[in-house]
Amino acid sequence: MRVTFVCPTPVVGAQVIQGYADELAARGHEISVVRLRARAGLRVPGWSRRGRGLSSVRVVTTARLTPDVVPDGDVVLATDASTSKLLPALSDRHGRAGQLVQSREQWGADPELRLAVPKIATSERLAGVLNGLGVPSSAVTVVSQGLNLAVFRPPHPALPRGHRVSVLVGPDSGAATALEALERTRALLPTMEVTAFGEGRRPEQLPSWIRYLRSLPTYELVRQVYQRDAVHLGTAASAARAMACSSAVVGVRGSALSDFAEHDRDSLLVEPGDVHTMAESLVRLMLDRELRTRLVAGGVRTAAAMDSTASAVALEKALHSWTGVQV
Repeated sequence: MRVTFVCPTPVVGAQVIQGYADELAARGHEISVVRLRARAGLRVPGWSRRGRGLSSVRVVTTARLTPDVVPDGDVVLATDASTSKLLPALSDRHGRAGQLVQSREQWGADPELRLAVPKIATSERLAGVLNGLGVPSSAVTVVSQGLNLAVFRPPHPALPRGHRVSVLVGPDSGAATALEALERTRALLPTMEVTAFGEGRRPEQLPSWIRYLRSLPTYELVRQVYQRDAVHLGTAASAARAMACSSAVVGVRGSALSDFAEHDRDSLLVEPGDVHTMAESLVRLMLDRELRTRLVAGGVRTAAAMDSTASAVALEKALHSWTGVQV
């Protein structure tokens, strides 16, 4: 199949899109990614399927999203509300139009989600949200996010992680609550080191004592964040990667993280906006080595079941059902 992912800048959920694209390419499909040209000061990492290895994914960078920049194909997947505005203007030569929905927050207004095109939802929770907006179940296929466990894995040999925390900052990462919780935690643990990471410029609200890394290639993200820090705060996608790399996870109940994480089995989950409990959970994980070790082991087991190959096969079957193109 010829599949095109259409992405905004910054690319929200970039690592998930990259994972799907690379796995499909590895299975012999012709994959293209069309993305808006980066704004000044914004770096967008290159595609890489296996650590530093190159990928066959074709990346098209453009100043404006128009039908002319979308290659001929079998399927076109919009990845947020802004890129969905392009779908009605596409013709048959571009392929069957659809949407990849990773989170409710990145879509903004409901009309784009109500477009009469098939959708891939990355969790059962999101499928339920779409159904609640009036999207029929027959138009939604759930394809869980997968992990390339050859890339996202514990460091060898294991290294001491100290009082280090990583936090994802982005449009739908819940960073405001996390940053407030980190401020409270630092008051109790002045030795705590925090690394934030994201796709754009350093956010203005980020305190000066937090290190910020932007637009890291996957292998550097693994080395400098997931394999280095003791505790992680972020989205479902980043939490799954952190688990695979032996970092303990603090997350939010009712979010996409709840689709695979379980409180006190592989993570500590708090209610949305509960800064006090989030800070308390961070302190517990950094001071209680036995608790952290147990949750890390549980997280590694959870991540081991999230195989990217199985996810790619499920996505492949879903797209095949849209087009009838043989796989």
